[in-house]
Amino acid sequence: MPQFLVVLRDSGAFPDDISAEEIQAIIQKYGEWIQTMGGRGEKLRDGEGRIVLRENDRVTVTDGPYAESKEIVGGYVVVEAESYDAVVRHCHAAPHLEYGSIEIRQIEQ
Repeated sequence: MPQFLVVLRDSGAFPDDISAEEIQAIIQKYGEWIQTMGGRGEKLRDGEGRIVLRENDRVTVTDGPYAESKEIVGGYVVVEAESYDAVVRHCHAAPHLEYGSIEIRQIEQ
């Protein structure tokens, strides 16, 4: 069965003044949603990472991505499904749609 990468992109809509209990409830919603797809997901660490670019013969490494960016990848899920349409149907119920967008890509096998 094909595998898909479900990329969770944050738009900066996540509230700053949220309590620990509210965060736990949101994490539980994500976990339940991921379980309905039979996938495995990971949250990426906020505010850190590296960007590697080649410019001519020189490779540069910079810190990033930055939360100030318009849209950053906040996490991902790997799921097996019959088709893009099947994954899209699961994404209709994604709690993430309150905070950003979702990109779906099939993994080449």
